[in-house]
Amino acid sequence: MKTLIVIGVLLVLFFIFVSNFSRFMGGISTNKAAQNLEHYLEKEHKGELGFRELNRFFNAATMNPNMFTVVIFHKEIPEIEFYCHVNPKELLENDTLSYYGTENLKIADLYQRERKRYETRQKVKADFVNDIPEIKFENDRFEIFVPGEIETADLHDVIERFVARLNSVYEELDIPYTMSLFIKTEAHPDGFIDIPLENIENQWHPQMFMLSATMNDFAAIEKDIKQRIQTDLDASYPNYEIDDNYRKIILDKSSLSKIAWVQYLKDKTIDNDKNEKWQNPLTGLYITYYDIQTGHLYFGEMVSQENDNISYDETLALIKLKVEAEGIQM
Repeated sequence: MKTLIVIGVLLVLFFIFVSNFSRFMGGISTNKAAQNLEHYLEKEHKGELGFRELNRFFNAATMNPNMFTVVIFHKEIPEIEFYCHVNPKELLENDTLSYYGTENLKIADLYQRERKRYETRQKVKADFVNDIPEIKFENDRFEIFVPGEIETADLHDVIERFVARLNSVYEELDIPYTMSLFIKTEAHPDGFIDIPLENIENQWHPQMFMLSATMNDFAAIEKDIKQRIQTDLDASYPNYEIDDNYRKIILDKSSLSKIAWVQYLKDKTIDNDKNEKWQNPLTGLYITYYDIQTGHLYFGEMVSQENDNISYDETLALIKLKVEAEGIQM
C-alpha cells in the first residue's frame, strides 16, 4: 500500500514538473506573455491588431522556454490573420522575430504580407462581382457560388476566366498549399463540383471535374450505386469488398449530369497480419456509370483486379480510357 502511495506521489510530482518545465527553465508565464504581447500590439499598431491561441512553443529543437505560437488578426477585418512564433519576454525591447532566422522579420512585416494578400483577394472578388457573387479563399480551395441555371458553356467560361485571374496574381496570393476550385450552385448550395488545380510552374491548371459529396441527393445516389456494385461483387467477385475511403466520382464536363463512380475494392483474401511482406489490398477497380439528373444507372464493370501492380499514372490512364469510351469527358 505504501508503495502505491509513493508511486502516486511521484507521478503527481512528475506531471507538475512536466507541465511547469518551461517555468523551471526560466520561461515567462503565459499571463505575462499575453500582457507583453497586448502591450506591444497597442503600442506598435495602435490597438488595430488582436491575438488568440497564445501557446508556449518549447521543444528540443528550440530549447527556448519563451517561444510562443500565436494567431494575430485585424480587429475590424478578421479575414486578415496570420500564425507566427514570438518571444514575448524580449518583444518590448527587441521585436525582431528570431524564429525566422536571417529574414529579420517583425510582426509588422508579417501583417503587411497578409494585408497584401487580403487586398489582392478583394480585387479578384471585385472583378467577378457580376458573375460570381460569392467567392471564398479557404486554406485548401477557392470556393465560388455560381447563380442561376447552370449552362455548360457559361460555366466553362467562368472557370477559365476565374483561374486565369488567379494566375495573374499568383505571387501576390502567396498560397503554398495544394488547391482546388469548389463550385456551389443554386440547385446545390452546399457544393456541386470540386476541381483539383494542378500547379505547373506556379500556375494553376484545372483538372477533371469531381462530383462533390455535399450535393443534394448524394446519399440516395451513393446508396443506388453501392447496391449495384455489391450485387455484382456477391455474384461474381465474392473476395472483394467496397472500401469507402477510396473512390473518385468523375463528372462529365460536357453534360454536367453523367458520372463515372470509380470505386476501389479491397481483396478480403489478403491478410497483411500474416504476410511477411505488406501487400496493397486495394487490387480491384470498379466503375459504375450513372446520370444524376435522371437517376438512371447505366451499368457497372470491373476494370482491373491488379490495381496494386500498376502506378498511379497507369491507373489514371486506365480510368480515362474506360470513362471516355463511355462518352464522359474528363
